[in-house]
This record gives sequence, C-alpha cells and structure tokens, in this order.
Amino acid sequence: MNAFLSRDELASLIGCQPRSLACMKRWLERNHWPYAVNIAGVPQVAREYYEKRMAGAIATAQPTTEQEPDFAALDL
Repeated sequence: MNAFLSRDELASLIGCQPRSLACMKRWLERNHWPYAVNIAGVPQVAREYYEKRMAGAIATAQPTTEQEPDFAALDL
C-alpha cells in the first residue's frame, strides 16, 4: 500500500473532482491537514495521518477567529 492517499482517495475525502488540485489544497489548508505537493502539483497526504485523524487519535485544530479592528476608534 502506498504511503500517501491516491488522488481519487483524496478527492473522495474532500468531495471534489480528482483534477481539482486547487480545491484540494484550499480544503486541506482550511481544515489544517498537513500536506506536501509533489512535482506534478498534486497534494500528498500521509495515509498514516489520514487513518489516525479519521479514527480520532489526532485532535482537530479549532479554527482561529480573527478579530476585526475597532473602526469606531477612528471616528473623531
């Protein structure tokens, strides 16, 4: 078995087409999944990480809430 998820497996996880590399990368970044990009531009996710995360052995990162600046302070 390969050490990385196949393009089809990754597309199935994400819910996009196997050719949608930009979609895959956006989803992986938004959901805090570590990945590397191979020479063909395909994101590579370690099968071991996938299995541990799906089993709940790896805690998912909570999305950071970005605070808006206090624009009221600019009103004079």
